[in-house]
Amino acid sequence: MLLRRVIEHVRDQNWFAVSLDFAIVVVGVFIGIQVANWNEERLNRQEEIVLIARLREDFDRIAVDAERSLAFHKMMTEHFRTVLHSVRSERLDAKDVSAFDQALIAGISIQTSADHSGTFTELMSSGRASILRDRDLLDRLVEYEDFLKRIEFAQHWYMDMIMGALPAYKSAFSYATDMRLTEEMFEEGGQAGDQVVYDFDDLSADPAFEEAVERLLFVHNGLVVWRSRVSSRVDAIKNQLSDFLFTEYKPLESKARLPE
Repeated sequence: MLLRRVIEHVRDQNWFAVSLDFAIVVVGVFIGIQVANWNEERLNRQEEIVLIARLREDFDRIAVDAERSLAFHKMMTEHFRTVLHSVRSERLDAKDVSAFDQALIAGISIQTSADHSGTFTELMSSGRASILRDRDLLDRLVEYEDFLKRIEFAQHWYMDMIMGALPAYKSAFSYATDMRLTEEMFEEGGQAGDQVVYDFDDLSADPAFEEAVERLLFVHNGLVVWRSRVSSRVDAIKNQLSDFLFTEYKPLESKARLPE
């Protein structure tokens, strides 16, 4: 109908009416585009709140796992200091037996953790990262993922050091044939003596064992540094996610639901 009316106005050379019809068309198109843009922006903001909530859940989990890993390597560092002190002084005090035994059992282990955010990995692979309006948050998440690549390289390097120390370390003692590991065994003061067999005098007289202990102490010290850096980055991201939710979406936060 509008086109027929425009043709009639042109035929009648009613240029004012033609201009008016043209203006109506332009305004209509503009309003249609704006409505579509507003609707897309509204959907993006709804998707953003879900993503932020999922990221916060991911990093809450990552924080717990990272702290567990950090606590393990801190414990092993202290235990290996006890082992070194004991073999160098050629004396194993009763108060140090638990730490000594725990170091023998678990000292060749690296405590890994699930440090990656599945939500962020999915977001990057889908090409939808731009939905996050906070550029600083996005940069921090990207930097965190890059850091995880470096720590994975470091873990391989430390694992190679452990394998290099293993022959001299393991030749000095043996595990019980029916060894059973429990979480309680590695709590402070936990008893692990029935799971490992050794002669302390032989250990303290073996320079190769002492050198292996020094190497393992170096490994766990290094991993404490790396795991501390993971934890500090995770805490910073958690704080930024919480601040973003609080300032931008506090009214919507209680309504946000994660996909089943």
